[in-house]
Amino acid sequence: MWRTTALACLVALAFGCDGAGGELDAGWPDVQPTEGDTGGDAVRGVVFYEDRVFDEGGFTGERVERPARGVRVQLWAHGALVAEGFTDDDGGFALARGGLDPGDVVTVIARAEAQRAGHTVRVGDRARRPSVCALEEQGRADEAFRLIARADAEGGAFNVVDVSVDAFALYAPYVGEAAPTLTYRWERGRGFDCGSCYGDDEISLGGGFEDTDEYDDDIVLHELGHYFVDHYGRDTSPAGAHRDRQVEPELAYGEGLAYFFAAMVTGRPVIVDTFAGSNRVIDLERVLQNGESLDVFRGVTADGRLREEIVAGVMWDAFDGPSDAEPFDQVALGVEAVMAVLVDHFARWPFEDRGPSGIDLSDYLHALVCVAGVPEEDAARLAEDRAFPWSPAGCP
Repeated sequence: MWRTTALACLVALAFGCDGAGGELDAGWPDVQPTEGDTGGDAVRGVVFYEDRVFDEGGFTGERVERPARGVRVQLWAHGALVAEGFTDDDGGFALARGGLDPGDVVTVIARAEAQRAGHTVRVGDRARRPSVCALEEQGRADEAFRLIARADAEGGAFNVVDVSVDAFALYAPYVGEAAPTLTYRWERGRGFDCGSCYGDDEISLGGGFEDTDEYDDDIVLHELGHYFVDHYGRDTSPAGAHRDRQVEPELAYGEGLAYFFAAMVTGRPVIVDTFAGSNRVIDLERVLQNGESLDVFRGVTADGRLREEIVAGVMWDAFDGPSDAEPFDQVALGVEAVMAVLVDHFARWPFEDRGPSGIDLSDYLHALVCVAGVPEEDAARLAEDRAFPWSPAGCP
């Protein structure tokens, strides 16, 4: 048995773009997938990636093989694309081998590109004409293929895709038509000046060894949260530096919402951001940073500035169920009601502004009452817990 395995970023023009029709999607391949034959005349296999396990103490050192769900897989032979499809939730695939003989040498390519409910995500490099990160293996057409993206190579790209698929699965039922493809620009060992940031359907994801965001699931989801709001909701954030500082209400709302979005996808109110030799942990339930309660996690400044953690904490309390530990929290929206507020309500902006100019926490609290049907006194108690100055103003 002869088999070689290689990790690579595949240049788009090498796969179906002959130049006659110009560049496709700024250099990305745009081949429509076809389902592989599930009968006996198929090339079969599985695709896995190594996940780096982390907890509130940072990365544990453990690596776990996880199935690469919904990723695009291609079958190549004799220099031509024979078939392609997507893996199932177990990472499995079956691609029709057509007229190939069982002993023919074929190449299977798993791309860091996935679909879920019609929503598409890709991870590629930082070149001007980007290349999709991919895993490649060569063998006989009648062999079972097992492709594994290692953590010290392209595993991070497949982790980003897998985390994004979870987000798509959460919000797809509530948003209608899929937004344009979400593209992550990432290279292992290289960072961005912004750390990680979003703009125009692209997320620049930091890969520098001092701050490896490709395995920081909460940071991946935070940036995806901006993409979600950009296409399905609305904020009026001016963008800019925000970490560990009190910022204007619109910016605090935009960033706090993105952190809440990450927590809603994972189902846990803890945001972990790892660095080389340290980590930053925000507990949205108790509103703590690395286990400590900071004075700035309650109240606003004289000119109305506040921490993004106040916004994220109020949103989490409104989302999750009540508990004996938090008698002030009697609100339990759940995903569907949150989507009604974020998508159905805020996407209709502009409407009557509450509080400071633009969309901020005051407008969200007002929407809890007037859109989600939360009793005024319960919304007011959420605000009071964070010493956020808000009082009901009535619904139109």
